[in-house]
Amino acid sequence: MTEISNQIKIKLSEIERKENIQILYACESGSRAWGFASPDSDYDVRFVYSRPVEFYLKLENQKDTLECELNEVYDISGWDVKKFLLQLNKSNPSIFEWAASPIVYKTTKEWNEIVQVMNNHFSKLKSLHHYNSITKNNLKRFFAEKTEVRYKPYLYNLRQCLACQWIMKKNIQPPIEFDVLQAACLPEELKESAGILVERKKSIGEKETGPRIREIDLYIDSVVSEVEEYLEKNAEKKPLEYDELNRLFLKVTGYR
Repeated sequence: MTEISNQIKIKLSEIERKENIQILYACESGSRAWGFASPDSDYDVRFVYSRPVEFYLKLENQKDTLECELNEVYDISGWDVKKFLLQLNKSNPSIFEWAASPIVYKTTKEWNEIVQVMNNHFSKLKSLHHYNSITKNNLKRFFAEKTEVRYKPYLYNLRQCLACQWIMKKNIQPPIEFDVLQAACLPEELKESAGILVERKKSIGEKETGPRIREIDLYIDSVVSEVEEYLEKNAEKKPLEYDELNRLFLKVTGYR
């Protein structure tokens, strides 16, 4: 990992020079960060960046994402800090996962300022809806009437269900690592089956398939139903609050 990590850091420095940006934070997302990468898994690198202050003062709309490399080895892309903070205000669960990644390629004092306020914008219900919706869509797309399935979406579904269990029990953003979620939330009688699933995922290619595990299927279905019921009984009417994030945006972009 050290050699690849150094290569990624070099690529990030090249992106900074080419695009005239400052990368505030860069991390690994996806299966490598979650702890169940396949032998042919790529490196999903996500970063948050800022531009010179003049960029934000232009009248015309500006591009707020960068897609820098996409091939069999690397998937490298980034969000402008303004887009990131707007999505933080909406409690986008994906950016909370970036912040919690155990594999960090770059961090800065500006990023530390952002991290300090992130929990103020976490929404339990939005996160539950996010994870449950992805699971339901995966079930329709990859699992309907199939006896053999790809293990990538299989483990994604299990991880998302565990994240929902964590949120409902603890009322906080779940950790990103599968092992931590499993230890805290998965019923003891399912841990052996989950371990088998993880080892299969780690030993085969991303697109290879294998048999389903009935007890894991039943658990996923039960959590999806539990979350659906929970969301029906609970509502959240929380207005977007911009003051704190406006001040933070001005600070990290150097306007103040």
